[in-house]
Amino acid sequence: MTSATRVEDLLSLRAAATPAEVALMVHGGATLSYRAWHGRANALARWLIARGVRPGDRVALLFDNPWWTDYAVSYVAVHRAGAVAVPLSPRFSGHELALVLDRDHSGVALVLCPSDLAGLVPPAHEPVAQPENLEAGLGEEPFPTPAGADDLAEIIYTSGTTGSPRGVAVSHENLLVHDLPPQPQGGHASFLHAFPIGTNAGQECLRMPLRRTATAVVLASFDPERLCAAIAQQRIQRLQLVPSMAQLVVASRAPQRHDVSSVQRIVLSSAPAPAALWEQLTTLFPGASLWNAYALTESGGARTMMAYDPARPQCVGLPVGKSEVRVVDQGGADLPPGETGEVWLRRRAGPGRWYHRDPEATAAAFAGDWLRTGDLGHLDRDGYLTLVDRKKDVIISGGLNIASLEVEHALHEHPGVAEAAVLGVPHEVLGQDVAAAVVLDAPTEAAELRSFVRERLGEHKVPRHVLFVDGLPRNASGKVLKRELRERFAARPATAPVAARDELEAAILAIWREVLELTDLGVHDDFFDLGGHSLAAARITARVRDAFALELPATAVFEHPTVAELAAAVGEARAGAPAR
Repeated sequence: MTSATRVEDLLSLRAAATPAEVALMVHGGATLSYRAWHGRANALARWLIARGVRPGDRVALLFDNPWWTDYAVSYVAVHRAGAVAVPLSPRFSGHELALVLDRDHSGVALVLCPSDLAGLVPPAHEPVAQPENLEAGLGEEPFPTPAGADDLAEIIYTSGTTGSPRGVAVSHENLLVHDLPPQPQGGHASFLHAFPIGTNAGQECLRMPLRRTATAVVLASFDPERLCAAIAQQRIQRLQLVPSMAQLVVASRAPQRHDVSSVQRIVLSSAPAPAALWEQLTTLFPGASLWNAYALTESGGARTMMAYDPARPQCVGLPVGKSEVRVVDQGGADLPPGETGEVWLRRRAGPGRWYHRDPEATAAAFAGDWLRTGDLGHLDRDGYLTLVDRKKDVIISGGLNIASLEVEHALHEHPGVAEAAVLGVPHEVLGQDVAAAVVLDAPTEAAELRSFVRERLGEHKVPRHVLFVDGLPRNASGKVLKRELRERFAARPATAPVAARDELEAAILAIWREVLELTDLGVHDDFFDLGGHSLAAARITARVRDAFALELPATAVFEHPTVAELAAAVGEARAGAPAR
């Protein structure tokens, strides 16, 4: 396989060596052997050329997961025709698709998609139906002169979690950079994923059967039950997931209803996973080794990886192969082990990636051949990387930096929490307040979650605002869209205040109104939702102590964050029972 310089070369070599082996299959749908992949791609390449596609032209590929085999054929055909592939996902919004398909953005000359997805293409770009008889064309008639190793091969768009998608330009040589360790099993292996077309993770999985003898099994759509059924039916050996998918699998308990004993390796990528999740995966997949990988769309072959180590539960590993990692301060100087700074990645040999037609964004993201990841982390003395948070997700509250990931991981340890996302919301005094959107696995109150986090992380990291949701908003890659959650917190409807129901509640309500300088509040209004902070809590506690001549712990308001709850605790204390 060392003679290959382009993806289409890898396919030619595989088709010659193992023509009948299944390279790719959609679970419950189409299958594609190496020979069929090769022949159909050649036929489609000739058809593209006949339609006027020329070397260097951009061809957009708009497919969804049920059409993975057709997408694989189309992807290689574009390269065979000498053109540049622009993989897209129909999960992009209409605005995002219009932006990407604009000739001044990606420079797309042709859009290729299944006919039943044609309606998702903006009217200005007419979809082109695929030709018939793609199994023909096994001959080797001349194609255009192959593109050079440094020439543009694909433009892969970022997920756009914080703004409009950006096109990451990738050369042919960069596509073949892959320093990951080999699979532990020998012979023909199988791996399962549900990554969408049009994502960097999906592209990596598309090329994996070309790098090694392996069958890629794809889910038409991600669902924990469907995933575990596919493992049992296909005897899957390797599972590729992002942590958010793994959390859904664990919460569903689907592995307990299917035979998943064939799984030998589980790889989680794109984000650090909570220690509680690793422990649950170990229980549900006892025969599998667990691995964590860290890379970005922009980093190309630069990445870190490690087998899960309970002694380093938050680590994402050591640099793989020729990859290198640095942790630097704001001036770009290396920080010593243990100190947190921005993570930089690079691969010592081979070309990197860049933002297509966006030199300003490229200059901002890259320092020479180093990628400024935008992630915060630190290295230990052995070189293992621990991620702390995304720079943009760090919550600055009262001058203190709070890592949203740390709070999320603490919440995931609670047995009633299936998923959690933590973010900062505006606060007039503190600048930002900690907020958490939580998906429950069992009935749980917000006060219980606050107490749970307080015991583990301290008061200033406790979520002051808790929003219970049925599911977290995600993009096509499974990443949580925190900007949508911020909008949900901002749009929460106000509720009419509930009046005091007895003299005790009325007395405590009067204290709250005076300390918080609010007149329109009720006995069920949450202290933190009202903008309360540590100083206000201390003043309320002191006033209540004086008013009722009793001892209350300093954490009384934190543990009982409504007038009704605090009044109940004061009532118990006055009756001689300990405050709850």
